[in-house]
Amino acid sequence: MSKLKSIWVFHLNTGACNGCDIEVLDIFTPYYDVERLGVKLVGSPRHAHALLVTGPLTRQCVYAAKRAYEAMPPSPRIVIAVGTCACSGGIFYDSYSIYRVSPRDTLEYPRRGGIEEILPVDIYIPGCPPRPEEILYGLALLKGIVEKRVKQEYQREEEESITLPENITIEERIKLDLRCSLRKIVGYFDRDAILEDFMKLVEKAKDTDNEEAVLHNLVEEYCRKVSDSRIRFCIRFLEKEYWRVRRRYEEMVPSKINIA
Repeated sequence: MSKLKSIWVFHLNTGACNGCDIEVLDIFTPYYDVERLGVKLVGSPRHAHALLVTGPLTRQCVYAAKRAYEAMPPSPRIVIAVGTCACSGGIFYDSYSIYRVSPRDTLEYPRRGGIEEILPVDIYIPGCPPRPEEILYGLALLKGIVEKRVKQEYQREEEESITLPENITIEERIKLDLRCSLRKIVGYFDRDAILEDFMKLVEKAKDTDNEEAVLHNLVEEYCRKVSDSRIRFCIRFLEKEYWRVRRRYEEMVPSKINIA
């Protein structure tokens, strides 16, 4: 995709609760002033380079979304999914009011709910709702100005001494830490399902001669079966985070570590 000097954006709500809409409107206020980046909100898709979509794809909005996309100029037709609902359906996943077309028989049946069901998405901005800074970062990525204007920095979380509560096991504590870490990169609905799948792999790898290598092989085998690149990223992220968290607890209470 060629880099644009300015992007005219048409905002499309396909069934959102207005949480994401408020954050989208916030970036156009003088405080964030996204127009300084050349991004302008327009009132018609015929004038827009990009379609900024919020909310799950409900049945009532399917044809309106298609018509809005077709009304855009032929190039570039950019689709930006803002919020967990637009990215994957969010809490409305598998709801009866959500639209999806079967790839096998083209029959309509309810499942998922992201705008990617009918339109090719170029930028995903997850969050419930995403903060204005995250939306600005997504738009900056689209314009290709992140590399030029943002200096890359590495921040390391300070290792603080913590006290384990008596009413919770270390195994549960590790799982809770993984759940908190996963919250930063995926919506809360998908998070528990992905974490459960990963913990099943941990269960299979325990009591083996080389637990770390076995777990890594199981993770790679799992990723080969999954077509969604976001889930593959989350599983590999959990593998790295799991060993980091576990070794941290092993240093604190080495005799009590026994992952079940």
